[in-house]
Amino acid sequence: MLTEYAGNLSHPLEFGHVLEVVAKTIDGAARFHINLCTAKSSLNPDADIGLRFSCYFRNDMIVRNARLHGVWGEEESQVMDNITLPNPIVSGEFFMVYILACEDCFHISINSREFCTFRYRVPLNAIRAIEICDQIQVIKQVDHRTIFPNPWPAIQASDYFKAFSNDQPILFSPGHVIVITARCFENKRGQFIIKFMDSDTKREELHFSVRFDEKAVVRNSMNKNFEFGHEERHGGFPFVFNQQFKLALAFTEREVLTAVDGYNFFSYAWRTPSAMMNLVGFKVTAINGLVIQITGVDHMQTGDPTCAGFEKYSRHDYECA
Repeated sequence: MLTEYAGNLSHPLEFGHVLEVVAKTIDGAARFHINLCTAKSSLNPDADIGLRFSCYFRNDMIVRNARLHGVWGEEESQVMDNITLPNPIVSGEFFMVYILACEDCFHISINSREFCTFRYRVPLNAIRAIEICDQIQVIKQVDHRTIFPNPWPAIQASDYFKAFSNDQPILFSPGHVIVITARCFENKRGQFIIKFMDSDTKREELHFSVRFDEKAVVRNSMNKNFEFGHEERHGGFPFVFNQQFKLALAFTEREVLTAVDGYNFFSYAWRTPSAMMNLVGFKVTAINGLVIQITGVDHMQTGDPTCAGFEKYSRHDYECA
């Protein structure tokens, strides 16, 4: 089964930012692409692409290029040295692509080994979206972090056991909206959990558990002793198994508001004072054989600390810009 990903970054790229992608192609794949662009292609098919990272398995090579004002530039395929493979990614196996924004170029590593550089052809701060497409089977991680002056958010060992990860290089603030586009399949009695954690302690400030076996969505938080409090379950169950959904989470100073497929779902009051101010992204885990396929995460700064009208972002006919 094929998948793809398209999402708006929470912050334009800057010097010292890192994008880390973990994914897997289908067996026998011919190619895949990672695009860093000024806008998602669904919004603007002619948007500038600051970096296209293209893996061609049949030619055993990885090509880099950029598109400016609709015109592709010169392709680059050279590697760092004579001992670096022209394509260290294996079709059908998980790979990690690590893209570091330095002063005048991207430094790209594959599977924790330095691979190549690519000089900027589009202003770095114009890059606001990432897309992953073409013969991809699983996308497990699309993290956006900083490494300068210090690595942040911190990478935890537990990160490697998640179904999906989406770290961000900025703390959340009132008016921040996240829209997750996804679909669940395999075991229809499984569950998935979205975890928003404190950036320092990794304590769960919002535990969002979607339980198809119980037809319930359970919300909870951990206290300072890492113990869960009382569960909240009101609001019904708006998720349909094996059907795409759009979940919008709107962050305000006192609570997080949610909407699913264009309709208000529930609000959840923060149980730790200023909890929202120390969130930097989320992790997703899946339980009991359920598989969740996340095809988009859009971050938006609405400029309205109350997030009024945020429900529209979860409509299927609305493209998040």
